[in-house]
Amino acid sequence: MPGMPRLRVVPLDSIRRHEEIDPLRVERLSGRIEAEGIQVNPMVCIEAPGGELVLLDGATRTESLKQLGLQHAVVQIVDPGVVGLGTWHHVVRGCSADELLGAIAAVPTLTLVAEGGAPQVKARGGTARHVLGDGMSINSTLTALVNGYIGKWNITRTIDPQPEPVAASYPDWAAIVEFPTLSVDEVMEAAVSDDLLPAGITRFKVPERALRLNIPLALLESVNSATDKQAELDALLDERARNGRIRRYEEPVFVLDD
Repeated sequence: MPGMPRLRVVPLDSIRRHEEIDPLRVERLSGRIEAEGIQVNPMVCIEAPGGELVLLDGATRTESLKQLGLQHAVVQIVDPGVVGLGTWHHVVRGCSADELLGAIAAVPTLTLVAEGGAPQVKARGGTARHVLGDGMSINSTLTALVNGYIGKWNITRTIDPQPEPVAASYPDWAAIVEFPTLSVDEVMEAAVSDDLLPAGITRFKVPERALRLNIPLALLESVNSATDKQAELDALLDERARNGRIRRYEEPVFVLDD
């Protein structure tokens, strides 16, 4: 089918993450994937100059599939020139602002100061604290910051780090953790150098993204080679195309159960 996304069956261990993972999200998703028996959406990757597959979207999915013992999975390979990159900020809920600031201050490699921009913690009540890392890269600083609260309290992602819209949507918010803007090149470098970013701060905008692949795990779990599995995937997609089951939408869409 002309114009189809580049979907490839690849070894899971060939995918380089640019970010850390949230183990609670991995545990939840692995159970869901196992129960459904399908890989719903492909991960999204770009090819780095050295040939590595750098994962843009789907770190939780990748680790969940590994946890289930799979050797292969389906990725969508995209051109880095068409990828847009935004930033997710974290709304921390289920604690007090003092508890959150205390947890971050207790991280030995971090220091909270009154002046400075992102990364910063905007606490409920108006207090803002800039976060500095002690002799660390910016990626390690961001990871240490997120590790100070991830897994302890509820985290909701937001595009707008201003208190007013956050308060309107999340009355129980304790603080907003605002992150700096990143570039695609910085993300690729994070993956290739293993200087990973924290989980859940990169927000990629990928044109022509493939959704609802719904590939059976049985195909991916088989002892066949990646080449044979690719042939099975191509045949499955050809059959869907012939039956009119593949659609391309021009307009923005809402995914109501991701």
